[in-house]
Amino acid sequence: MDDLTAQAEALLADMKPLSPSAAPGQNMLPPNTRRDIEGKYGASPVWRAGDAPATLFVHGWDDTHRVWRQFAMDFIQNQRPAILMDLPGHGASGIESAGWAVAGTSVREVCDAEGPIDTIIAHSFGCIATLRAVELGAKADYLVLIAPPLSEGKGGFQERQKKKGYSDEVIARAEQLHLERTGLPLSRTNFLRVVESFSGKVLIVGSHADSECPLEAMETMAEGLPNVTVYAVDTLGHRELAQDHGILADVLDFLGY
Repeated sequence: MDDLTAQAEALLADMKPLSPSAAPGQNMLPPNTRRDIEGKYGASPVWRAGDAPATLFVHGWDDTHRVWRQFAMDFIQNQRPAILMDLPGHGASGIESAGWAVAGTSVREVCDAEGPIDTIIAHSFGCIATLRAVELGAKADYLVLIAPPLSEGKGGFQERQKKKGYSDEVIARAEQLHLERTGLPLSRTNFLRVVESFSGKVLIVGSHADSECPLEAMETMAEGLPNVTVYAVDTLGHRELAQDHGILADVLDFLGY
């Protein structure tokens, strides 16, 4: 194995989230609300409150379902059925691979097992997983995409790897290896076709202050799409967007609650 390939293999092995665990007693819902959805790559843990058509909450990279403590608890307290999940490689999930394709498959499997799903609310990397799930056939009436990473610039895969010290050549080799092995690109951010063909309504939420996921990319994707609404704020950071009461109020308004 040449040195470039060895470094690329190290990059691929290093692509693991650093999310906190979801140990017993730390979850937002009681242990008896948990179930494990078996799937292609393993079991996905979900926690459910309510039996009617539900809202599924999908967290981002290096996070768990607990990021939704403000949003989901409002749904639960107002008796709106809610489902929380940990994505592959995160929290209580036992699935090792955490890439967008595996995550998207997991979201699709949860939707199939727990449906009907009225709304999917996703944050950051969870938006990419959600759009992949929709591409695979997941059904929902509404999508709420908060800080979706739709640009290869700030916050994109290549930028993250450069910050770790990997060169452009090593990153390119890793992408090549991943494509050869899986048939899928290592980084997937262009989901315009999925949004264009989605029959429901889409809300995209971004912030001018979000240094990780540029608002401009969201506005560009939404341009000319009558079923897509973009809501922009000025001061909230990337993770704050998934925890702010003002954003929650706008989401509830969009959903007609």
